[in-house]
Formats: sequence, C-alpha cells, structure tokens
Amino acid sequence: MDLLKLAEMYYSRSHLLNCELYKVLAMKVDELHSTVRRGKNIDVFCSENKALHAQLAFFEDARAQAVYDITKARMIQRVCVQAQKRADSQLQACQNMIHTKDKELIEVLVEL
Repeated sequence: MDLLKLAEMYYSRSHLLNCELYKVLAMKVDELHSTVRRGKNIDVFCSENKALHAQLAFFEDARAQAVYDITKARMIQRVCVQAQKRADSQLQACQNMIHTKDKELIEVLVEL
C-alpha cells in the first residue's frame, strides 16, 4: 500500500473516531444537565467527562498528525513523479542516442 493511501486511511479513521467522541461528549453534556437538575453527585460524572476530553484531545492530535502525514505523503508523491519524469526523459535520450549510434554503425558496415 502506498504511503499516501495509508495516510489518508489513517486520517479517515481518526476523523471518524473524533466524530464518535463528539457524539459521546454531547450525550455526556446532556447527562450532566440532567444530573444537575436532579441534584445528584456530579463528581463521578466530572471524572468521566475529563477522561472523555483527554480521549478527544488524543484523537485530535492523531487527526492533526494524519493531516501532516497526508501532506508529507503528497509531497513525496510529487517528488517521485518528478523523478520518474526525469528518469523517463533520460531514458528517452539514451534510447535516441543508441538509435543514432545504431544507424551510424549500419552505415559504416554498409560501406565496408
């Protein structure tokens, strides 16, 4: 699998996990409002909420890293394409030179 596809797959996965965490956080906020309205102990809820925020920060970092990896992979891909074009151009020049030398050799052989 090439580097760009791998980086894009990683980004996609981290983005989906981010979306899921935002949904969970939204549900937790709703739970908090409900808990406060009912006057229940919110200490347990707050510690769960902090853990969710820590997970969210982790996945946001992972997503940012994935964006960086995609950018880097695209840059590497561009460099590889440019190198391939240069190599193709050099190969074509060599083939042309060989073809010219072959013609010259045939002309010399015909003269002999």
